[in-house]
Amino acid sequence: MSMHAETVLYASLTDVEALEQLSDIGLDAECIPLTGMRDVVAYAVDYFRRSGRAKAPSRELLIEQWGHRLEQCQVELPDEDLQIDEVYTAIEYLRSQHALVVSQALQREIAVDLAQAEPHERSERVHAAAAQWHELSMILRDRSSEVEGIQGLTDSLARYEQRAAAPKVLSGMALGIEAVDQHTLGIHEGELATWAGGAKAGKSWSSTNVARAEWSRGRETVLYTLENSVKMTYDRLACQTCGVDYRQYQKGDCAPEEITRVKDWLAQNEADLRDGLHVISPEGGRRTPAALINQAHSYGAKSVIIDQLSHVEHPSPGRKPRHEIVRDIVVEFANLISTGRQLLPLLLNVQVNREGIAAANKLGRLELTHLAESSEIERGSSWIFGLMRSDTEVAAGMATLQTMASRRMDLKHWRCAWEPWYGTQHALGEVTL
Repeated sequence: MSMHAETVLYASLTDVEALEQLSDIGLDAECIPLTGMRDVVAYAVDYFRRSGRAKAPSRELLIEQWGHRLEQCQVELPDEDLQIDEVYTAIEYLRSQHALVVSQALQREIAVDLAQAEPHERSERVHAAAAQWHELSMILRDRSSEVEGIQGLTDSLARYEQRAAAPKVLSGMALGIEAVDQHTLGIHEGELATWAGGAKAGKSWSSTNVARAEWSRGRETVLYTLENSVKMTYDRLACQTCGVDYRQYQKGDCAPEEITRVKDWLAQNEADLRDGLHVISPEGGRRTPAALINQAHSYGAKSVIIDQLSHVEHPSPGRKPRHEIVRDIVVEFANLISTGRQLLPLLLNVQVNREGIAAANKLGRLELTHLAESSEIERGSSWIFGLMRSDTEVAAGMATLQTMASRRMDLKHWRCAWEPWYGTQHALGEVTL
């Protein structure tokens, strides 16, 4: 395994995505078994960073610059395609081997040192040993969530230049409403977007709309339907996708041409979209934040949608008041999707209670204070969207979609055509509230 890990490491030196992983996670030079290759790895990472995180040194350049060193170390640069998971696994393995070798040596050294020390010296020797263990732990740490000084600002500028040079494309999860997606540029990896609305306002329909948008983009998508059944959710997806009246679909009363549309869509898309969408309704006891996000990771999810917060379980609620339970759940979701090896965008449906809707109807817009436990939800959310439907809007097949909070963009609001049971969910224009 050690040889394979080193082979993957050296292959990563000419691959941009692999170098990005290596640069972000970090691999201390001491973890590279061949001392002579440590400078070569450092050169490649530095080249990647100086290029604005856009380029890797070519195989030819590395041979030109470091050919003699490669010969000395008897290393031939592999020319193969890499999966990001392979790079992560190689880094993890090289760290673990270094930890094993160094810790075994430390244990022997510390044991001998303590045995030979005078009684009054042993406390100081323990402190010295603790410093050595701490130094080892710092060498082994994952650095993807820490960046220092100038490097952090340099990386920030590089990311901006990449955005400026590229067309304004979505990054992360689309919400399936073009004007909204153009404003957000996607719910990014590590962001929690809260979608708030009253009972029967269409939150579940919104979650299926997002799921089909992501599925059609080829992104592995997990939709947790904690309130409705999986069968009902797929019925809704069929109607939204093909513009079929959901109510007639439930009655078995659709026009023949509507069912033909469903059949034709399946025939046209079956091969391309066979996999990639997972609609799941977990049993009780498997609805904690950790259980939901871990299961999504097991499917290789790129986007996660949860309908809805009130059905998510706290791992140990005890006698905690409701606001503390909500706080714990939202904060845990935010931490789970924004740390670790695979960051995720998460859309979380939240219900606005009757009192909140009544207050919003009087005011003409939703306010954060209309959400139950609003401060707890706001603390963990990167985006909060609010869906309002007055009686007049319901009769006209309309809705107002608000951006109630955002950490990245200005607040914008839209008047929308809103008959999701026909597949109609799109913005007609911006409004001022």
